[in-house]
Amino acid sequence: MHLLSDSLRYFVEVARTGSIAEASESLHIAASAISRHIARLEQETGTRLFDRHPRGMVPTEAGRLLADHARRTLLEESDLLERIRDLHESGRALITVACTEGFVEDFVPAEIARFREHFPAARVQLTVTDPAAATEAVATGTADVALTFSLAPASGVHVAFSSAEPIVALVPDGHPLGDLDSISLADLQQHPLALMDGGSTLRELVDICCAAEGLHLEPVLTSNSSAALNALARRTGAVTLTGLLSARHLVGDGFRTVSLSNPELRRRTLQVQTMARRTLPPAVDAFVRQVVASLGT
Repeated sequence: MHLLSDSLRYFVEVARTGSIAEASESLHIAASAISRHIARLEQETGTRLFDRHPRGMVPTEAGRLLADHARRTLLEESDLLERIRDLHESGRALITVACTEGFVEDFVPAEIARFREHFPAARVQLTVTDPAAATEAVATGTADVALTFSLAPASGVHVAFSSAEPIVALVPDGHPLGDLDSISLADLQQHPLALMDGGSTLRELVDICCAAEGLHLEPVLTSNSSAALNALARRTGAVTLTGLLSARHLVGDGFRTVSLSNPELRRRTLQVQTMARRTLPPAVDAFVRQVVASLGT
């Protein structure tokens, strides 16, 4: 069942894939039919919605505005239909969450568990990805909420919560750096280091800082898994870098944090994001409010 017109649904899929052929394959609709619907929309709006290139379809400025509106409308249609279907099954909602690696070891699972104490019928789909993909998932409607780290403002999202999240050193108890109030990246050159690989805001800032200061770090382990980095640090005494939120369940459990003095490492913010101008369904709104309250304490 669909309340939104076929033309807008087809348009959104072409905007997403950048190709009528790919939209045809994913929707199981003839490409010629999709082309007719796109032409009809352009006629009705009185403007070109796509620039046609040999390699695909690129939305014009008018097309991007329509795509943003249509994505929000599609999500609200889906929310409405689910609420109608589940009218007598209070709380039976699906919440889709995208987050980066730093949230997944402790914070997000704890928030999901706490949320289900009040909404036991709620279901959560969690995707762990990189910061840009988490934001993109919210902006395009693939996810209801993103918990991520940001270095710059993003379009298409509403920031429900934002706070500074500096990078700190996570050192095992007894490590010689553990008794210091503050250290710099240069101090880590003499110690085994486990470091996130590319794709994270943490690694991006570390690389920027090293380039600016002429530093060369040689990690003994690079990984996209903070769990692997922390496990190696626990077993070998290596130092790793993290954020305060990511480290808080480890402090007092064999680790302590030491602040880093490099200014570049203080540039990122922790954010809770939802789609811009979207009216959230009640369960999603309740989850977002709970997460924001937890982060604000």
